Amino acid sequence: MEEGKPNKINRQTATEEPLDLSDFWVECFSHWKWFAVSIVLLVVLTGLYCFKQTPEYEVSSAVYIQDNDSENSNILLTSLGLSPYKNNIDNEIEVFRSKNQITAAVEKLGLYKSYAWKSFMTRTPLYGNSPVELVTDSINPRKIEYPLHIELSPRQGKLHIKAETYDKKDNKVEICNELIDGLPHTLPFEGSFVQLKYTGDTIPTLEKTLDIWLSNPRAVSKDLDSKLAVVFASRKATILNVTYRTPVIEEGKDFIQTLVDFYNIDAANQKNQGTEKTQQFIEGRLASISAELSAVEAQVESYRSHNNLIDVSAEAKLYLEQTGYTDEKMAELELQKSLVDYVEAFLAVPDNEYMPIPVLGIDDKDFATLINDYNKILQQRERLLLSSSESNPVIVELTRDIKTQRALLLKGVTSIRKGIEIQKRDVARQDQRIEDKIKNMPLYERELSDIMRQQRIKENLYVFLLEKREENDLSKNMVVPIARIIDDPDSTGDPVSPKTLLLLGGAVLLGILIPVFIIYLKMAFFPVLTDKKMLERLTSIPILAEISKKPEGKFFVVEKKSVEPIAELFRLVRNNLQFVLTSSDKKVLVVTSSVMHEGKTFIASNMALSFALTGKKVLLVGMDIRRPRLSEYFHRPNREGVTTYLSGANTDLASLIHPSGLDSNLDLLMAGPIPPNPNELLMSDRFDQIIDYARAHYDYVILDTAPLGMVSDTFLLARGVDVMIYVARANYTNKASIEMLNGWVRNKRLDIPVYLILNDVNMKSKAYSYRQYGSGRYGYGYGYTTKRETPWYKRLFKKDRS
Repeated sequence: MEEGKPNKINRQTATEEPLDLSDFWVECFSHWKWFAVSIVLLVVLTGLYCFKQTPEYEVSSAVYIQDNDSENSNILLTSLGLSPYKNNIDNEIEVFRSKNQITAAVEKLGLYKSYAWKSFMTRTPLYGNSPVELVTDSINPRKIEYPLHIELSPRQGKLHIKAETYDKKDNKVEICNELIDGLPHTLPFEGSFVQLKYTGDTIPTLEKTLDIWLSNPRAVSKDLDSKLAVVFASRKATILNVTYRTPVIEEGKDFIQTLVDFYNIDAANQKNQGTEKTQQFIEGRLASISAELSAVEAQVESYRSHNNLIDVSAEAKLYLEQTGYTDEKMAELELQKSLVDYVEAFLAVPDNEYMPIPVLGIDDKDFATLINDYNKILQQRERLLLSSSESNPVIVELTRDIKTQRALLLKGVTSIRKGIEIQKRDVARQDQRIEDKIKNMPLYERELSDIMRQQRIKENLYVFLLEKREENDLSKNMVVPIARIIDDPDSTGDPVSPKTLLLLGGAVLLGILIPVFIIYLKMAFFPVLTDKKMLERLTSIPILAEISKKPEGKFFVVEKKSVEPIAELFRLVRNNLQFVLTSSDKKVLVVTSSVMHEGKTFIASNMALSFALTGKKVLLVGMDIRRPRLSEYFHRPNREGVTTYLSGANTDLASLIHPSGLDSNLDLLMAGPIPPNPNELLMSDRFDQIIDYARAHYDYVILDTAPLGMVSDTFLLARGVDVMIYVARANYTNKASIEMLNGWVRNKRLDIPVYLILNDVNMKSKAYSYRQYGSGRYGYGYGYTTKRETPWYKRLFKKDRS
């Protein structure tokens, strides 16, 4: 140690360093009991949680969705520079799991009524095997506003029934709470009633509480939707992987199968909308053509009878055969024109904007393909509207495609009508040539020919419509389901929730992390000194020694022939100070600290007693005149002392000094009454007189002063002091206080030698042992201790013999 030279602070060493990982892990190890309690507590709580939870299983299935998209390109759309519309099979997932589909499945399976055995902390769901059934025939389940909860439990040979529902504020409303002899039993509910009855022919015996819930199917469907997952097995395939989580495997299998059935029913209904419109059109036209054909046939019969026409000449037969082709062609053109006119009239009706166009059998393949594509777009839009709104981007795009297709259809109608008119004029010219050839036929033959031509046209149209009706009926009755289960719903049988091992592992991990986090926060936001090594990293000011924790209730720890470790530590302080105070004129020491309760009075008193035990004359001066404590510990009156001398109230300094009562070589100068002007008193020349007197009559003078970090009194005393002892307290003194001390020394505000003592170090802790000596154990006073500490694991199982 340097002899009386001011300290030089290394800026890099003295700067407060970030959290030291080695200290952090040692601190964690020293609090291993925290970790043990945290882990055990969280594992127990997690175990209770897993025990309370109802196991859930995963039921999965593979469903093939048939892609009905046409692979043929639409020639008319392509010629206009547009791409043919193709169904987006991805949208089928949303249709498959729409709320309407799930709600329908819930209603069919009765999942809006749940049954379960209820026991201590557990609930075992029942599906299809409940001994009691809740009958809800008198109410509409979809109009249930608040759920109904019923508990049915055996009690003294009877049944105790407790029924509750809820109000708008989610408060429980009791409906029934009574003992009944048995079932059936009727309960009032939402303006009507429900009934409890046994499911079998025999009366079962209830040994546990039966828990029953009745809810709105819509609310149940929302819960089931969160447990249902529908994804594509591959982006290149139309196979859906359907997964459903449920506490009952059989319920999951039935739910997936029912969901597929309702999906197919919905798809068939959507597809048959166009077929129904076609059926209506054909039936109407058949009735009209039948009446017209009957009228023509009656006209033929009347004409023949009136004119006695029985046979037709060979020449007339020949010409009539030639006109047969033109008549048939004209009939076909008239039919096509009629169909095209109907399509145009159908499109002109605003109410038919989103209605499928009937499939009428128009010969123009491009136009017929355009109608089919238009109907497919309408079906796709209608199905998506079941699970979404018109603001959906996909539906908006479909609506735009519908308007484009509608405009193309209107253009196609105009184009086809012009073509039909051109063909009709050609057939008419051909027919006119034939008529010119038979102009010499008798008048009766020509008139009969006209009548019979009308008859053939009506017959051909009537037969055509009959064929179309049969085709439409066949198409309607042969709708192929678009969804097909290719992998039956099944489960592995292992619960997927709760994941007990994973949760327990997480509990162990969390049990470790919580104490780690607490210790980290403690070290990060309350950075205090722990031992000498940490103090050495924060400052280059010499450290005289560490002082261990004092015994409980004991202030003076330095005694003659004492072998206690703390007494040995004070001897170490005394020996180190003897190397600092090398000359006889260096004998005045000031003891201070940063804040209160760091032990400066304890250090000053025991250090003075340690010097006195060596035969040196020591004076302990109470210079903390704002908060004097020496009189309290030495049990001496504080009526007179330093302040009475500094103020001039008593100028006989020798009369103010009293023996300590602990050792004949130790005298005391108390602080005296608390003055109103401590700074002014300490700045007076009388303080120098006290120091001069003490130097002349004592070997060592120790001043117990006020904390440096709170008042400036100690700075005023530096003029008469040789060495400053700065006390820091382990696990109490903040690291910022050491940085503040470094600044005072660096700025030469303290221009005297400064030395540090770390007080109240817990040298028995494992953290201290690991920081100082690794995993070994060592301590002051070795060779004097006689009792070996019993290991913790032996103390844990040691019997109490008291």
